[in-house]
Amino acid sequence: MWKDAEGNVVTKKPTLDVDSSIDGRERSSSAPQQSQIEDPLQSLSELAQFQSKEHGAPISPLSCDPSLCDPTFDDHDSGIASGYPPTNLDLNALSASESLSPIDQQFWSTDLPQPEPEPLAPLVFNDAPFDDIFNPDTASSFNNPFTTMNNYEWLFDLKEPQIQPVFNDPFPAFQFNDSVSQPSHAFDLQLDHMIIETDKPHSTVANYGSGPSQRTDSPQQMSPPAAFITPPLTENTRTSRKTSEQRETTENHMANAFSNTLSQQPCSTHTPLDLERPMSLLQPSRCLPIIDELARQQVLDLVDIAQPTAPDGSLVMRDHPLLSLSCLQTYCDLFFTRFNTTYPLIHMSTFEPCNADTLLLVSVLLLGATYGEKDAHQLAVCIHDVVRPQIFANAGFSAKPDLWVLQTILLVECFGKSRAGQKQHDMSHLFHGLLINLIRRSDCQSIRSPTLEDATDDLEDDWRTWVDAEQKKRLAFLCFMWDTQHAVLFCQSLCMSAFELRSNLPCDQSLWEADSAESWHQLRQKQPSSPLFLSCLKMYLNPSASVSVPKNLNALSRSLLLHGLMSIAWDMQRRDQTSLCVVDTNPLGNWQTRLAVSYKAWNHDFQAFCASYVARLPYPTHPLAKEFQAFHTAVSSLYHSAHILLHTPFLDLQIYAGARHILGRPVARADYARSQKVVKKWVADNLKEAGKAVWHAAALVEQGVSILDTDSSSSDIGGSRLWHLPWAVYLGTLTIWGVWYARPVPPRSSGPHDEDEDEIIWDPQAEMTSLLETISKSDGERLLEVRYERGIAGGMGKRGTNGLAAVVSRCLGKVRWAVVHDGMIVLRGLVQWRLVGGGGMS
Repeated sequence: MWKDAEGNVVTKKPTLDVDSSIDGRERSSSAPQQSQIEDPLQSLSELAQFQSKEHGAPISPLSCDPSLCDPTFDDHDSGIASGYPPTNLDLNALSASESLSPIDQQFWSTDLPQPEPEPLAPLVFNDAPFDDIFNPDTASSFNNPFTTMNNYEWLFDLKEPQIQPVFNDPFPAFQFNDSVSQPSHAFDLQLDHMIIETDKPHSTVANYGSGPSQRTDSPQQMSPPAAFITPPLTENTRTSRKTSEQRETTENHMANAFSNTLSQQPCSTHTPLDLERPMSLLQPSRCLPIIDELARQQVLDLVDIAQPTAPDGSLVMRDHPLLSLSCLQTYCDLFFTRFNTTYPLIHMSTFEPCNADTLLLVSVLLLGATYGEKDAHQLAVCIHDVVRPQIFANAGFSAKPDLWVLQTILLVECFGKSRAGQKQHDMSHLFHGLLINLIRRSDCQSIRSPTLEDATDDLEDDWRTWVDAEQKKRLAFLCFMWDTQHAVLFCQSLCMSAFELRSNLPCDQSLWEADSAESWHQLRQKQPSSPLFLSCLKMYLNPSASVSVPKNLNALSRSLLLHGLMSIAWDMQRRDQTSLCVVDTNPLGNWQTRLAVSYKAWNHDFQAFCASYVARLPYPTHPLAKEFQAFHTAVSSLYHSAHILLHTPFLDLQIYAGARHILGRPVARADYARSQKVVKKWVADNLKEAGKAVWHAAALVEQGVSILDTDSSSSDIGGSRLWHLPWAVYLGTLTIWGVWYARPVPPRSSGPHDEDEDEIIWDPQAEMTSLLETISKSDGERLLEVRYERGIAGGMGKRGTNGLAAVVSRCLGKVRWAVVHDGMIVLRGLVQWRLVGGGGMS
């Protein structure tokens, strides 16, 4: 649409007379002097009118300048195109017409919701051009979340290596005043608050400072442009392989050093106050949210409406003994001390049960009940089955729901996938896509927490605004984390892409758990802002780059970055599976090798972080030592699983081991025959990769069993706290067993190892430990060689895998999760019970 000479909006392009053209040129010729005092960072649609050589005075910002008639915008809505700057911006054509007003530039109804334009992002921040990298076309921007080659060109730095400034001045001729400020919501992917230390000779270190000390509001306040070293296209193959071998050799030593630190560190007087606790509250004695009688009545009213059914067929009534006030309070306490510490989603200090929506409160209580006794867990499953329809029938459910609706749906999905039976698991998968779509319609994936510059006179209101933004960010990150786990570990479909997460990483635990606005404000002034998720992910995908990941990342952020790498690996595998194999469509070449190097770079930093953490504990037997060791084991299990799944056909391994159904589909005889061939062919053709998979599986099982097999009745740090750990141990066990039995069997000899293959196992635990230790001390690539002196052969392999399946199946039997229970049944079927002594499993 256009505007005529009187300013009216018309559908046909009007013809202006010569006088108006002359007047327009006269106005534009005097504009440069006046434009220097205008705000250059305002929306481009409100900044100026453009002069056209052919049509004279401008009619609309995009209708006159030929340089703006880019063919890529021909089929786009004008509202989308007007949010971005033109490719050829003539500063001399800027006009500061006094008759121009923001209202005049609105070409659509002001009642409709409009996205906030990000006009300067593509020009200012070369770290990630907004148009080309993240919105290549309308379909991928609004409809399809799949990554494009533009995404990977930026992430893997596939372009030629070059030195780029962190900030480019898009308007060098302008002289900005100190009062000019950049909008806080401007989308960028530069390293927030990054200062490059140029006095170091061989490295470029990125430091993250606090907001007030490193403001970048205007060019006068920015430090001189520093050099950002773009990593090279590829590493030298020989150097990369040598570095990979060195890191793989030291991985076990670093993990063992972490364990040894627990017993060798010196004692100190007290626990450092700034030491985070990845699985508990910083102040365990602090007050938890209180369930009063009003909140209980609201819960009971919902139970009356939903009418859940008990296992015996009777209705669950409001007078059920497990719905008493004391029981509900226990469930709430368990949620905030068990679930919400491991997966920090709900802000406890601002959560008020009596004022929270009843559906959110019920989802909190149900998830907390799963950490209690079995009868409470069973009641929670019954109520869970009827909660989801109540969410959809609620007035708050819409295409763009409030935060509490998204939190409720996520908690209900967590319950169904990881805390209940097969029926609930399948139902949660059906509605998983719904949650992802709702999150995409919100601002959870790109929201930035308010900075100190956004503060108002109301400290309490500032705190709650920040809490709301932080909760949205964490909801998107945690949803991405579980989506990645189920895609990689369970061979499901990946629904969220790492490129969708354009927020900063979660804040530190002390800031998150601040109990008042005053304490939050004090901590916020001391702590640096969190770096961007995608920027850190890019560093791990280019470990040879000069800029390294900040050393002060918290535990949650490190775990999320590992999930980001796993997500990219899954997407690469999908691309290989869906390509036509006519040409090499993957510009990364051998992406498995590159991802393996990135995994090891991440693990190197994670092991250093863990060693530093344990060194700060007061004494070796401190309760935090056992808790942190459980966290370390759980995250390391993901690292080892990621390595295993780079090459291993895990679905075929499950079928080969005897799984009766996969992804909800029963396994037929033809499926087993095909999987048997696939597994044996994979081992025979990939001895080195299979050996490395067994090496990582042994490290995973050895650490995981030590956590799952502990008596965790008091602290509950076993498999029920760390949801993915039992399944990861199951994955590692199947890898060791499957590779051993599918390996090419050499000609039978009369060596000493063959004499005792059928010897009864009197101590399965000892046989398993001997097998795992032998594997961990060997070279993974040579593990399956026939005459390798440190390999597993003969009776050791048969007795060891038998004891391994027996011990792990016993550990998995303690976990309340139907999916893990099915895995336990598979492992029990692998045990040759006739060779297991009667007292061996006591």
